[in-house]
Amino acid sequence: MTILKLTSNVTRFLPPTRNGWSSPRVFVTASPKLSQSNKEKEVEEACENVKQAAAAVKEGTKVVKKTSEYVKDAAASTAESVNKMTKEVTDKAKDIVTEAAKATTEVIKNRIVNK
Repeated sequence: MTILKLTSNVTRFLPPTRNGWSSPRVFVTASPKLSQSNKEKEVEEACENVKQAAAAVKEGTKVVKKTSEYVKDAAASTAESVNKMTKEVTDKAKDIVTEAAKATTEVIKNRIVNK
């Protein structure tokens, strides 16, 4: 917009062309200074690096989440197995103690009766 306004204002001060078909046009552009373009490149590179770092952090977060879920599942499975084995051992121990108590009772009964 600024260039168009500048062009229309400049054409008022220029003499008309001979054939009258077109008026001369003046375009003004500003080239960036070398230091500005370098700074822009640095900013673009920094932005790209930040985007890459953010993507890496996001990917790392996904991996950590998957790993923690795996560990959680493994711990739950292990706890379930330990509980099951503990129950089996407890039941067997009860059976053994009950059988031993019965056998001991029988032995004591037999000794008392045989006396």
